[in-house]
Amino acid sequence: MALRHFLSSLALAASLASTQAQLTTSYTDEATGITFQQKSVANYSFGIALPVNPTTDFIGQLSANTLTGWAGVSFTGSMLNSLLLVAWPNNGDIVSSLRSATNYALPTIVDGPILQTIASSTNETGFSYTFLCKNCMSTDATVKSLNVSADTSIFGWAIATTSGPSAPSSPSSSIEQHDTFGLYAVDIANAKSAKFASWAALASNVTAPSNPSNGTLPTNGTTPYNGTVTTHNTTYDYIVVGGGASGIVTAQRLTETGKSVLLLERGGPSFYSTGGTLTVPWNDTTTVYEVPGMFMQLSAYPGNKGYCSDTAGMAGCILGGGTAVNGMAFIKPPSFDFENWPVGWRWSDGVSEAADRLYARNPGTIEPSSDGKYYDNAVYDVLSKFLARAGWKSVSTNEEPDEKFQIYSYPAMNIANGRRSGPVNQYLPLALSEPNFTLKLHTKVLRAIRTNSTITGVETETDSGARTIFNVKPNGKVILAAGSMSSPRILFNSGIGPADQIEVASKQTKSITLPPKEAWINSPVGFVRDHSIIGINFNVTAGMNILPATAFSNPGQTDIDFFAQAAGPLVGNPQMRLNTFTTITTSDGSKLVVQTHCYSTANNTISMMFLLTHGTQSTGRLTMTTDGNTVFSESPYLQSPTDKEALALAIDEMLTLSRRANSTLSYAGPVNDTGTAIVARTSPSPGTHMTGTTIIGTDDGSKNGTAV
Repeated sequence: MALRHFLSSLALAASLASTQAQLTTSYTDEATGITFQQKSVANYSFGIALPVNPTTDFIGQLSANTLTGWAGVSFTGSMLNSLLLVAWPNNGDIVSSLRSATNYALPTIVDGPILQTIASSTNETGFSYTFLCKNCMSTDATVKSLNVSADTSIFGWAIATTSGPSAPSSPSSSIEQHDTFGLYAVDIANAKSAKFASWAALASNVTAPSNPSNGTLPTNGTTPYNGTVTTHNTTYDYIVVGGGASGIVTAQRLTETGKSVLLLERGGPSFYSTGGTLTVPWNDTTTVYEVPGMFMQLSAYPGNKGYCSDTAGMAGCILGGGTAVNGMAFIKPPSFDFENWPVGWRWSDGVSEAADRLYARNPGTIEPSSDGKYYDNAVYDVLSKFLARAGWKSVSTNEEPDEKFQIYSYPAMNIANGRRSGPVNQYLPLALSEPNFTLKLHTKVLRAIRTNSTITGVETETDSGARTIFNVKPNGKVILAAGSMSSPRILFNSGIGPADQIEVASKQTKSITLPPKEAWINSPVGFVRDHSIIGINFNVTAGMNILPATAFSNPGQTDIDFFAQAAGPLVGNPQMRLNTFTTITTSDGSKLVVQTHCYSTANNTISMMFLLTHGTQSTGRLTMTTDGNTVFSESPYLQSPTDKEALALAIDEMLTLSRRANSTLSYAGPVNDTGTAIVARTSPSPGTHMTGTTIIGTDDGSKNGTAV
């Protein structure tokens, strides 16, 4: 799910040209006389005013057409490590706060910057909030703010029109995920004014309330849940937790045994065939999740509630999990990916045969269009010739997954019959056809119920807060498949994991009944790896044209007709036009595989996302907060010198090729830039391809081993 996190700026920042159409314009507010550089979209607008020589303060105005939701601004275009403003109306007043996030979880209040109100108002449709932001342009590396050294700066906007804060009077209230968001370029040069000091003097000396608990709501400690917990009257041989890729496949395979299987998914339906109702405007029997060409719009699509709001990175909380919302990359693992797995789980131990069975049912494809043609193919046309000239080899990664040195390929994607494929299409219908299978949606598993090492069931919670216990039969099994960022939380809540995390679980805001302390099981839950990503951009020297974004967000009738035949541009993901793989050998002799996704968001520009994959040495730690969110307390991204060197060498390889005589590509950055410099100054993006948080193996973690 690379690059599809909240307010990721890479797609628009790939080229300044791609943001010019979304540049702010001048606007003078009648109520205050302040002239802003403002951007307005649909139900939202934000304006900014700066002094001639900006140092620490700026003036902002946030307006939104919502009385029940919230609106926000990212002053860098990103969610992570960025200063964020969130505001909402409450009984005629405006409640606001400045926040930041180090993980993709609820942002918390930041210390230092303060808000002073200049003007605020509400009407029958929404609110407006004008404020002085003091000490808001810190250069602190952990909380970045707007860049005033350039003439333009990328901002992000977000709005939730119907999902309001949980505690509307509290600036630190929890908020639900936005309905829509986007990015735009701010004209910093024209936001500066000699009148700034007189405008700033309009601000009240009363600051927005600070948060005494640093962004977390008051806790109830270990107070037990005081509602009614019912017990379901049916027991099952197997309870599978999580209706994502592993959960659906596991549940379906278990159903084949004839045993009774209950599959629990916290989210709602996704595809139309499962009851999904978020259909595209041009086809009332196809949801936005099913159209590959909608991927770039998916995370900001109005009404899309398919993402988790309590995980360390982007995850799917919907039937199908990540496979319903991700980029559909279908990258078969090389056999050597399994060389360090426990005995019994290596490629030669039967994993190869198991993979063949999966591929027979869900093969993936490098030819998504049924007519065999490739649409919007300019990126591939340019890059394939560029790479072939350098001696790189064209292969099908679907046919030769072990080829990992200087190769390129059409992207293999999880698409079938012109639509997103995966377990929702290929496995779930088989399970649903059997009488021994039960699926329950909108049912979040809080914890496993256990006595010492025996698990007897799970406690669940619905969207309304109602709790139910589902039990397994004697000798029945509970299988956690809630994902690498959610299964650990269930284990912590079940008294399994590092002692410090079970302590956090015992003090969280949600009432959870843990086993007695003497029954806690110490286990290395939370050790994690992920792919680190750095993106760079190239200009196409001879020019290159691509389809505009509207060809996918608002397709014409010709392409709609193509889609009905499982053909045309809508059956492919515009974020993947060509993939490369190569193996990098570092100075210490390590061998690491680096992959790229190559695509374009603007004419004459190609973006390359470099992903560090097999052999990565960086590790981190996933933990939990008292509000129940999982976070990375130790980042897994580019922590190892070897990883940094490998990624730098891979980038250098492409830079060198682009600097040859008569190259069709020219690097869009500084003339003498290097991979080492790029890696040093760039915060890596998460691949969100986590492994390791609940490691399998025979090395018992409760006895100081590594396996959970």
